[in-house]
Formats: sequence, structure tokens, C-alpha cells
Amino acid sequence: MQNGSSLVTWVENVDVREKEDEMHAILKPFVESSFAFGASRWISTLQRQAERFIYSTGINISPSDAPISPEGRRSLTMTANKMVVSFCNDICNSTYHHWTSSNKTRLKTMEVKTNKRRGDPGKPPGLHRTAGCTVELISSHNRVFDYLRDIQNRPQWERMSSGSLVQALANITIGPDPRNCISVLAMSNHKEILLLQECCTDATGSYVIFAPITPDVFQSMLYGVDQDIPLMPFGFSILPNVSGSTLDGTLLTMVFQITVKNVSSKQAVEVVTQIVKEALQKIIEAVN
Repeated sequence: MQNGSSLVTWVENVDVREKEDEMHAILKPFVESSFAFGASRWISTLQRQAERFIYSTGINISPSDAPISPEGRRSLTMTANKMVVSFCNDICNSTYHHWTSSNKTRLKTMEVKTNKRRGDPGKPPGLHRTAGCTVELISSHNRVFDYLRDIQNRPQWERMSSGSLVQALANITIGPDPRNCISVLAMSNHKEILLLQECCTDATGSYVIFAPITPDVFQSMLYGVDQDIPLMPFGFSILPNVSGSTLDGTLLTMVFQITVKNVSSKQAVEVVTQIVKEALQKIIEAVN
């Protein structure tokens, strides 16, 4: 276009064929709506990626951004992107990574599923247990997103941050909405661990994803040093719960992972399942 921008028109035709016993009832309205596979969702993703690229170069810098060199911004953005891609792979079902129910209870809204992973690219070595659960919330997806991205709320629902003071050591925006940002968080009771976090939102959905890193890795990224570090991401997918074309609450999915060390596989499943259930229950109480 004459102003230097691009006008994109995207038409999407999708034929979704699912078996009734494989489509969870909680997700069926979302999949059957235009939100799941429609052109508006792809356009929003394309727009976010374009904004991310521009802001990562330092061409646009928010006044709230930490004073980080262009090389540091690029390194932080690249590492966070690897984390987000890894999370998206982890949350998906496949023949290789098949999810199985880990808690047979009457509370179907809190049914946690787990899978077992070993040797995934980009992950720390060893055996990992991943747990995930999707729940329906009556609050809007914007309210849920704002609650989860607020670092002051983290000690309310996360075990690791419980009783800790959480502060942002660095923050860079990756879009005109200041809520779309990459941060590095420190916890007062865990000096040896930092959290790399990315928050992103648009009209079609949001996510809050984070992964532990060491202070040395953070310092290297600030100097623009690219390190192919193993990442163990966990976090939230936050989707508008649609019924036809009507927005009605939120579909919140949480995924958490642990490395299995010195415990049996059964114990690992119990631990990671309990972490997810506890966190989601506290979040439900807070936002509903």
C-alpha cells in the first residue's frame, strides 16, 4: 500500500472430520466455530508475527521497555520464540505423544491428562512427564489473560513462587499492545532460577508461557549471545469460549512439565497432576 503497510485478504476453507469419541465436548463448539480454523485466526497470527519482527529489531520501542541493546532484544526474542514453539508442540496430541487420563474422578471439568516424553529436541535430557487440563471459565478471556500475566498474582497459584516476591528484571514489548511482551522474572526465594516469560493476546486468543533459565544464560542473552539451551516450557492457552458467533467465557488450558528423577513414573504422574489441579483450582477461584 502507499503508506508502506500491506493489505492482506485471507480466505480459508477447512473440512474438519473428527470421530465423535475423539472430540472432547468442551472443545467441540470452539472447533465447529470460525474461531478454531477460520481466516480471522490466521490473519491475527500473521499480524502478531509482523509486529513481533518489527519490535524485536528495536525499530519500535515502548517507553516501558528495559534498556537492552538491539543484540540483546534479538537474543531474548529468538529464545522466547523457541520456547513458544516448544510449548505449542507439547500441548498437541499425536501418535507419538498420546495423552492419557491420569485422574479418574467425577469432576470432568478437572480431568488431567498426561503423556511421557524422552529425547525431544530442545528439551533437557532425561524422562519428562507432561500434564495438561482444559477448564471452562465464566470470565472473559481478557480478564483471565490479565490475571495470569500479572506477576504480582503468580504467588497465588504457582507453587514455585509461593511466599516469594516476584519482580521483572527485564521487559520488552513485541507489539503495539504493551501486554504483548517478553519478560525475565526473578523470585526472591529461588536465586538460582529465573523465568523467561512471553505473554501475547489478540481477539482470537491469548497465551502466557514461561520456562526456567539460569542467571548466566540471561546475562549471555543480554550481550546478544545465542545459546541453544534446553527449555522446559509450561503455561497457559487462553481461548474465547464460543457458541456459534457469541463469545461466552473462556477455555483455559494449562500444561506443566517435570523431569523424572529419583521417583517412579507413577509418582511423577501423581506429582505433575496435582500441580496442575491445584493451580487451576486457585485460578478458578480468583477469576470466577
